[in-house]
Amino acid sequence: MLGDTDGNGWGSAALCHVEREGLRFLVPISKEVNPMFAFAFLDSFLDTLGTYLGEVTETTLRNNFDTVYMLIEEMLDEGHPLTMETNMLKDIVLTPTLVRKLLSAAGVSALQSTNTNPFVSVIPWRRPTSRYSNNEIYFDIEETMDAILDRHGKVLSSEVWGRIGCNARLSGNPDLILTFSNPKLMGNCAFHPCIRYKKWNKDAVLSFIPPDGHFKLLEYRVVKSTSGVTRPIGMPLSVKPAIKLEKNGGKFVITVSSRINARPIENIVLSLYLGDGTTGVSATATGEKRGPMNGGAGGRTDDAAGAVGGGSWEWDPNTKTLKWTISSMIMSERPASLTGSFTSSLEAPVPSPSIQVAFEISQYSLSGLRVDQLKVSNDTQYKPFRGIRTFARSGHFEVRW
Repeated sequence: MLGDTDGNGWGSAALCHVEREGLRFLVPISKEVNPMFAFAFLDSFLDTLGTYLGEVTETTLRNNFDTVYMLIEEMLDEGHPLTMETNMLKDIVLTPTLVRKLLSAAGVSALQSTNTNPFVSVIPWRRPTSRYSNNEIYFDIEETMDAILDRHGKVLSSEVWGRIGCNARLSGNPDLILTFSNPKLMGNCAFHPCIRYKKWNKDAVLSFIPPDGHFKLLEYRVVKSTSGVTRPIGMPLSVKPAIKLEKNGGKFVITVSSRINARPIENIVLSLYLGDGTTGVSATATGEKRGPMNGGAGGRTDDAAGAVGGGSWEWDPNTKTLKWTISSMIMSERPASLTGSFTSSLEAPVPSPSIQVAFEISQYSLSGLRVDQLKVSNDTQYKPFRGIRTFARSGHFEVRW
C-alpha cells in the first residue's frame, strides 16, 4: 500500500504487513529501504510478543496494551531497531503476569519503570548470572515442505525450509561447537547473532555462546545439489486424484498412501474447494482397519478397535470446501481412499484445480539433516545434557488434478 502525505512524492509511505491468527500487523516505511528489513522486524516483534503473551490475539493485545507499548518503545528507537534480544527485554520490560503481581502489591502505574537494574552484560544476548543445577540444552529441528505435484505424482516444484530452535539451560558462559554429519544440506542460512559466521564459512560448524532460554539458532533452505549433483527430496505422501466434472456436479476418487518407512504420517488433511455453486457432497472414506488399542497397525494405540483407517470427511457449506482428515498412516497399510460426488447449482461447476495437503511427521527429517556432536570448547566444568528432536510438516503443498 502506498500513500502520499504531502503531495510532493517525498511524503510517500509504504506499508509492509503480515497476517497472523486473523490479525494484520503493519509497519510503515517513510524512506527507501529494503522491505525485508521491515518484515524481519515484524517477525522478531511477533516472536517476542508470543514469548510475553503466550498467544497473540486481539484479546491478549488489548488486555496487555501497556506491555506491548513498552516493548515497542524498547525495540524501536526513532524508527530504527534497538533492543531485539528477548533476554535483554525481559530485564527491562517485565512479563505481564509478574507486572500485575508487582503493581497489585505496590499500587503503582503500569507505565512506570519496572526495573531499576537494567540488563548489563559483555555478551548482549546472554544473562550475566545464569546458574542451573542441571545443565542441559535442547535442539528442535523443524522442516517444512512446499511442493506442487501434478495428478500423476510428478514433482513440478518443491522446496524444504528448516529452522533450528534451541532451549539452553546452561550455567556461566559456555562456548559451544555444534557439528552436523551433512552440513552442506543447509543453504541460504539466517543466523542468530551469537553464531560466529567466519567459523561456519570456514569449517561448516556452528560456534556460539548461546542465549539463556528459548531462541531461534538459525533458519535455512535445503540445498538440492552438491557439486553439481542434484539430490531429489522424496515426497512423504502419494496423492492420486481422479475428478470428473459433469453437468451440475461431478464425481471424485482421491487416494492417499505413505511413502516413508521410518515414521507414521500424522494429522493428514486434504482440502478441496468445490466451487461457489456447490450445494451438497456425498462421500465414503475407506482404508485399512486398525487393530485394537494394545496392538494396532504400526504399534499405534490412538485408534479404537476396528476403526477404519480411511479417516473422516466433512463438507463446509460456507466455504464450499471438502475436507478429508486421516489421523495417521504408515507405509505398510493399503492406501486410503475417498470416493464420492457433489452437486452444483451451476451447469458447469468450477472447483479449485488443486487439492491442498497438510501433514505432520514426528522424529523425521525431510532433508536427512543429522546432528553429529556438541562440544564445550572453553573451561566450563560440566558436560551438558543434549536433547534433539526433529519434526517435519507441510507448508504450501498442493496436488493438481
